[in-house]
Amino acid sequence: MTEWGEQRALVEEEIMGETRRRFLTTLAAAASCSVATHGTVFAQARHTKPFPTPPASAETQNPAEKDGTTPDPQSVKRAALKQNEREFRVGVDRLYQLACELKQEVDKTGTTEVFSVHMYKRVEDIERVAKLLKGRAKG
Repeated sequence: MTEWGEQRALVEEEIMGETRRRFLTTLAAAASCSVATHGTVFAQARHTKPFPTPPASAETQNPAEKDGTTPDPQSVKRAALKQNEREFRVGVDRLYQLACELKQEVDKTGTTEVFSVHMYKRVEDIERVAKLLKGRAKG
């Protein structure tokens, strides 16, 4: 290495050392300031919040129940079962209608001919209604 290169390396090392010292000094000063102010700033902030308001008493009545017209649980259940039965009967009628229409189409079509796309879609509709009825029957 040349003399000029050695001098340059020494200058760079000296500058780098000084930069490191300044950085560490600044970091230590900032850390000590944040630790010192941490207790005083947050101690003041803690006392500024008021206590929350307590919740309303659990003994107050629900406004909907003040009339005294609470429905009987069994009558509600009975009404739901009747509605389910009506929907089930409508579904069974729809299934019967689709099955009859499919049967008529199959009777018109020869056994050697290929089924049409329309017939395939009817079968899918029948399956969809049957699955819906199965779900309703389970409850």
